[in-house]
Amino acid sequence: MKNIFFMILGIILVLASCSQEASDDFDQFFFRNDGADLFVHVNGNIASNTFILFLHGGPDGSGIGYNTGYFTDEVEKDYAMVYLDQRGNGASTGNYEKETLTIAQNSDDIYELTRFLKARYGQDISFFIAGHSWGGLTSCHALLHNNLQSEVNGWIEISGAHDFIKGDIEAVKLFQELASDEISAGNNADFWSDVLERVNQIDTLNISDEESGYLNTTAFAAEMFLPIADPDLDDSGPAYDSYSPGNSIISQISSSIANPILNSDSELLPLTERLNEITIPSLFLWGKYDLVVPPALGVSAHKLVSTTEKKLVIFEESGHSPMDSEPILFSNEFKAFIELYK
Repeated sequence: MKNIFFMILGIILVLASCSQEASDDFDQFFFRNDGADLFVHVNGNIASNTFILFLHGGPDGSGIGYNTGYFTDEVEKDYAMVYLDQRGNGASTGNYEKETLTIAQNSDDIYELTRFLKARYGQDISFFIAGHSWGGLTSCHALLHNNLQSEVNGWIEISGAHDFIKGDIEAVKLFQELASDEISAGNNADFWSDVLERVNQIDTLNISDEESGYLNTTAFAAEMFLPIADPDLDDSGPAYDSYSPGNSIISQISSSIANPILNSDSELLPLTERLNEITIPSLFLWGKYDLVVPPALGVSAHKLVSTTEKKLVIFEESGHSPMDSEPILFSNEFKAFIELYK
């Protein structure tokens, strides 16, 4: 019954979303792999022959949600951005079973999509993979499986959650540090005192699911009380509409089913000990005040990957999304890396 449900949703989605014709700066289609129809939106300078596959956060996110703001406006002037709704997320649908909602299957999706994109646009294209937040885990996992490293020019991890366990431990430490500093400075003392009292009760050797949820929720809330930049820059918005109101409803239903399954699988896959297997050029972009995925994970990843062609950038006025809080600096670093290794 669930298979039929997802198939019906997929049919509705195809009819609602794929009316726009491809052009020099736009392409949109569903890519089918192992029972899933993955929604792919390509925007930018396709003629550049340089493509960046961008993996969204979540699980319960959407690739197209990143196709807005100064950062993507700038990158799309020079390169083609490929926004993927990962399996069970966003507009992606299918007749898959619970057993296929795994990070391993997600990695296979990414690998097969990469090969398909090269077949579609040319085997000689330059190809990069980038992942934000949960996309840091899925991009990292994909690089460590199949043969993806041989297909891409480089990896960009943005506040990437490639190790949920380490992320929670480092979040406790950073909360304690920032809370103490803010209380001493007399900044929002009531908020930070409550946070400090709560995190001091957490045993970092045995963090419960409830405590992990508290850390994640409070991390986003805390950004309101930290010196994070909020620039007022021109934003063209998405160049093309990708969703109808029906798509939004479908996305919510699909994500509500997939999110707890994928989240549970993600928690069981800490990848820190395997980072040494990554040998391609790597760029790590983190916010100093990222309590969702603390910068300690970026520092660790930068140290552990085997490649000598690597760089770590900590943005001084950013939290979990430095592409939004410091978009000019972020775009410069992102594009400089692409130019160096394309």
